[in-house]
Amino acid sequence: MRAVLISLLLASPAMAQCPTKADLAEGVTLVRASPLFKVIYREEDGVLTEYRQMSRIEGEVSRSSTYVNALAVEQQDSENGTIAFDYMADMNAALKVDETGDFAAMFGLIVDGKRFGTGHYRLFYEGEGRVRIGDCTYDTWVLRNENEIEGFDPIHFLWDYAPELGLVVRTEQVDPRGRTLAVVEYDGAVAGAIE
Repeated sequence: MRAVLISLLLASPAMAQCPTKADLAEGVTLVRASPLFKVIYREEDGVLTEYRQMSRIEGEVSRSSTYVNALAVEQQDSENGTIAFDYMADMNAALKVDETGDFAAMFGLIVDGKRFGTGHYRLFYEGEGRVRIGDCTYDTWVLRNENEIEGFDPIHFLWDYAPELGLVVRTEQVDPRGRTLAVVEYDGAVAGAIE
């Protein structure tokens, strides 16, 4: 499966042009070959959806998500159930974090239709970066995201958000001291959905 995905990406005529935000209407696929991590994004009527397929110790796992925008997940559906975030702020303001420097919002956490608790979403603009995905290079905003859910340890991420693509193109989970716990980077990007 991995070899097929990579060969499709490399052989695709769409690779001659790197995907942009305009391609989200038809779909944008980001792939990492090993371990497999494939994400298909589509935007329709202002709603960004994601279908994710990844390799884990227990085998391949799938998950679908909807987003308010690329910086704010709204709902995640997987074989383990549904998690939803009920934000108490206009999350589109997060897309101006390069101007404001930071953004914060409270949210309600809903698990399988039941209110689970509340949390704090924080986003900080750290500067500019560049991320290479195969033959494509994207200018990015380097963002630090912190999520605190009552009763749990905070979760910290460093994101590279590519405004030209309208997506987070690199994710690094870090501990409170900034040490890397996990990284998601991609080998290829193509306009269109590779199923």
